[in-house]
Amino acid sequence: MKKFGSVSFSGKSGEKYYFDAWPLETRFKSLAAVYFITKRLFQDTTYRRASHEGIYIGQTPSLADAFSTHFRLACFSKHGANCVCICVIGNDERRGAAEQDLLAGHSTSCN
Repeated sequence: MKKFGSVSFSGKSGEKYYFDAWPLETRFKSLAAVYFITKRLFQDTTYRRASHEGIYIGQTPSLADAFSTHFRLACFSKHGANCVCICVIGNDERRGAAEQDLLAGHSTSCN
């Protein structure tokens, strides 16, 4: 799978988190990360920039566990999920804090 590009999302604290955006069907190696499931849209044709509608924010010690078997898969489909944005954070405590900061700063359809 080919990476879509990069995107940043800010948490409620104002901290920016930098993510790589991938097709939802992408298979990942066993990396610890915060992930943001989105519906990626291209409405800004002038600058060819995508926008993202937030669907689900989570974190995992291993991205190798495919999103195709995620317990919220039906909700992802219902809301048109087509992208997973990942921010690799190895430290468990920092990863959990980033997830909570992002959840506090974003409204999502499936959390």
